[in-house]
Amino acid sequence: MAERTARSPSLLLRLLVGAGLALLIALAAVGAAMDRVFTNAAEANMRERLEAVVYLILSTIEVDADGQPRLSDSLAEPRLNRPGSSLHGGAMTPEGEWRSPSLMGVEPQPNARLIERNAELFRGLEADGSWNVFAIGLGWEMPGGDIIDLTIWAAEDPNRLRMELAGFRGDLWRWLGLAAVLVIIGQVVLLLLILRPLRRVAHEVSEIESGRRAGIEGRYPRELRPLTDNLNTLLAAERDNARRYSEALADLAHALKTPVAVLRARLESSEPARPSDLARHLDDMEQIIRRQLERAQRSTRRALPAAVPVRPILERMAESLERLHVDSKLRAEVSGGADRVAHMDERDLWEVCGNLMENAAKYGNGRLRASVRAGEPGRRRDGVIIEIEDNGPGIAAAEAERLFQRGQRGDERRDGQGLGLSIVRELVEANGGRLELERSELGGANFRVILPPR
Repeated sequence: MAERTARSPSLLLRLLVGAGLALLIALAAVGAAMDRVFTNAAEANMRERLEAVVYLILSTIEVDADGQPRLSDSLAEPRLNRPGSSLHGGAMTPEGEWRSPSLMGVEPQPNARLIERNAELFRGLEADGSWNVFAIGLGWEMPGGDIIDLTIWAAEDPNRLRMELAGFRGDLWRWLGLAAVLVIIGQVVLLLLILRPLRRVAHEVSEIESGRRAGIEGRYPRELRPLTDNLNTLLAAERDNARRYSEALADLAHALKTPVAVLRARLESSEPARPSDLARHLDDMEQIIRRQLERAQRSTRRALPAAVPVRPILERMAESLERLHVDSKLRAEVSGGADRVAHMDERDLWEVCGNLMENAAKYGNGRLRASVRAGEPGRRRDGVIIEIEDNGPGIAAAEAERLFQRGQRGDERRDGQGLGLSIVRELVEANGGRLELERSELGGANFRVILPPR
């Protein structure tokens, strides 16, 4: 029974859920902060209104000889005279109390009491009770010179402030909800535009899988360029390795054609085949197979090779060549930063450096100089330049291209098959670089390996 893989949520859905949660949290925090600010402002405004009423009452109050507070029938605040209004006031002394006509028929009435002189009392939204109250305590001087306590207060129906807050909160959350809807719509549109290059990449990859496209060709944002470039590198390496394996198999079939024909002829001949002859033919075929397999293995390339330090390879090659050419007193110099690395297969780097340094030791006059330095800068990594110089007779510019061909040697009197420079050039170009030949400051040849940046 085939296992069903659970479908993972899309990137768009994840971004929308994350952005939506962040938006809801942000709007809730903004709404709570605005609600708190408005509540504090409304409560402060209510206090100012009640305080103004208290001082209005204070400006018109009189206390008679019996200590009873008296006010004129016509007050400056009309709501104090209108029964059932939401605004009330009063004044009280130890001897008596006055309450505004607006309290007529109102139940329950404010529970007024005397407070200390020079003290204030305020009951807002968070206070217990059904009234919002502001009161001040004063001392009133009587005609005889005595000072009695006087408390003036003003009260307001809390439903007025509650309705004001409810109206504000309704408008606030409606506008915040509308803003959230608009922001979410904008986020959806923005995310669709942002994720459009990813959908294009997925579409091109599907076309590559179906064989309708050879690689990713579209222009993509800078953040996606490493992905598209590496995918193209992997595809190019896969095609190159497939081509090399195909060529290796063709070479193997071609190489085995003659031994197989000879072996078949010996077996089909009337004369009996000797076991030694058959064993020799089999040994030849085995060597051919082993050689072709090794060649195929060496020809494969990694699409994204690891970073290989260059200087340690140059130093080890220099030590080996000095021991090998001890008779000619070879001096091999190595320079360059130890942190310089080449992004290519380590076997390829050994073969490149080994062939060039061996040629420099063979055709030079006892001096060899190898160096590594940074090349052209890149966004992800810089290029690398490796130079191998000698103090030999040098190579003419007209001879350079011929020496890079397979089977060509600079000195026919020396041993060799003329494959070193062609192999070096093939390996360097397979890794995206190039091989140059110039005149060395030492007087001989200067082979420069230039590996590109990324």
